[in-house]
Amino acid sequence: MFLFVGYQLWGTGIEEAQSQNKLESVFTEIAVTTTSTPSTSVAPSISEPPVTTTIAPPDPVMINEGDPIAIIDIPNIGVTKYVVAGVQTADLKKGPGHYPETPFPGELGNASIAGHRTTYGEPFRHLDDLSIGDPIIITDLMGRKFTYLVSNQLVVEATDSWVVATTDPTKAILTLTTCHPEFSAKQRLIISAELDLAQSDIAASPAAMYADEIVDTTTVPSTEVVTSEAPSIVVPETTTAPTAITTTTTAPEILVDDSNISESADALSRGWFSDLSAIPQTLLWGFIELLVVFGAWQLAKKNRNRIIGAAAGFIPFFVVLYFVFQNVNRLLPPNL
Repeated sequence: MFLFVGYQLWGTGIEEAQSQNKLESVFTEIAVTTTSTPSTSVAPSISEPPVTTTIAPPDPVMINEGDPIAIIDIPNIGVTKYVVAGVQTADLKKGPGHYPETPFPGELGNASIAGHRTTYGEPFRHLDDLSIGDPIIITDLMGRKFTYLVSNQLVVEATDSWVVATTDPTKAILTLTTCHPEFSAKQRLIISAELDLAQSDIAASPAAMYADEIVDTTTVPSTEVVTSEAPSIVVPETTTAPTAITTTTTAPEILVDDSNISESADALSRGWFSDLSAIPQTLLWGFIELLVVFGAWQLAKKNRNRIIGAAAGFIPFFVVLYFVFQNVNRLLPPNL
């Protein structure tokens, strides 16, 4: 048990540090630079005004869950981490994770990020030390920096998914979530911050886009085209066509909102035994561990020397124990 606690507090931190190093390389590879500074050319003649051209920002980077999307810097508590897409267990092992259904940092709406508090580098362990007005700086894949100022700190129940929902679409909000109290997943600690418009501009375009969203956006227009073609086939029914179009455009919005709420609630409230698929693997590695101990004991008994048995089983015991710990850890809350 003491070894498992040690693995939780320090072993997972080593794994997270290795993941952060890999994310740094990936972030550098996929990061893009953008410039929207207008450039003015010389006018063709005195009577004609100068020609001004604006360089359009690059297309957003296509990402999958687990890919790096930004760098979060919280100077007052000494945190600088790469943020990954997604808040599943595997994602949060790499670093803080972005709730996929929320806006990206810098955009209007409530951009939400979750992170561990006591394991895997414990990036959000000292969130409760933040004060109103403390800065949180996000750097996205386009190199744009967004400075948020802490506006609120509160503790909510694990089922209060409203904290990651957008309540005011006219403001750019950042929400950080982690478990509370320390070493427990009973409640959630929430830090809210608002984009400081004196230091940062609201993002005019997203730096990234989830790959699965591309499929959704390409299928929606196709249904609208089919509906809009109906009036051209049957002329007398053109008056009823707008009603059909209105129905088809509003229905998907309701469905998307419902799924977003359920996904946020599941990610925020996920508690003990979060990855049930780890149970059979935990039992399997536990059984292998017992076989190692039994084999070492039989070897010591055969040679009538405990040292021989201990020496033979020492390395296999700790190797298998590491995999036991890894799978047991998958059962724990991802935000712990």
